[in-house]
Amino acid sequence: METAIVSADTQGFTRRRFLAVVGVASATGACSAATIPPAQVGDVPAGNVDQLPVGSLVVVGTEAVCIGRDAGGIYAMTLTCTHAGCDIGETGTVSPEGLLCGCHESEFDPNGNVVRGPATKPLDHFDVSADASGNLTIHGGEIVTASQRLRV
Repeated sequence: METAIVSADTQGFTRRRFLAVVGVASATGACSAATIPPAQVGDVPAGNVDQLPVGSLVVVGTEAVCIGRDAGGIYAMTLTCTHAGCDIGETGTVSPEGLLCGCHESEFDPNGNVVRGPATKPLDHFDVSADASGNLTIHGGEIVTASQRLRV
C-alpha cells in the first residue's frame, strides 16, 4: 500500500494551518465532508478608518484576514478557503472585485459569498471595532453575520 506524502508548502499552508486542516479531516473521517473553520486569529490591528476608502478590500498583515469597506461600512473576513483551508492571502488574490483561492480556484465575491466552487460555503466574517482615533481592530475570535458592518 502506498502512502501519499503531502507537502504543506505546495498548497499554500503554514505548518500550523496544515496540521489544523489534517486534524479536522481526520476527525470527520473524510476531507470532502469537513467544514473548514477559519484560521484562528486573535485581535488584529487593521490600520485607520481614513486609510480604508469605500470600495476597498485588502489583506491585513500576515494573518489570514482581510478588511473591506463598502457603502454600508467596514467589515472583515477570514481568508481561510472553506473548501480545503488554503490561505487565500498567500495562495490567491484579494481585490475589491472579489477573492480567488489559488489552491483549487474557488471564487468568492467581495462579501465572501461563493461565486464558483469547489468551495460551497461562504467565508466567515469577523467583528471590527474602531477606537476614538479611528484605529481599526479585527476581532478574529468573534464571528458575525455577513451583513454586519462597522458604521463610521
